[in-house]
Amino acid sequence: MGTSAERTRALRERERRGIRTFTIGVTEDDLRMIAEHGYEAATSTDHDQQTRTVSLFITNMLTRRLESAKNNGVTTVATAFQ
Repeated sequence: MGTSAERTRALRERERRGIRTFTIGVTEDDLRMIAEHGYEAATSTDHDQQTRTVSLFITNMLTRRLESAKNNGVTTVATAFQ
């Protein structure tokens, strides 16, 4: 996990770069559904591999959604979290 100073330094770097982190709850059923969509590692017993796979799944789904919206003439605007 690192020392308190290292965690603080990492937090400041993420803030400087505008990187946001969030936690989501994923059920076993969610993991099975993700695996059925071609992300088999979602059902892995390795937690880190599951985390990376769910992150990749979310990123890919958001990218597809944004590309679809763009192709349909929808303009997207990013806003800061409040």
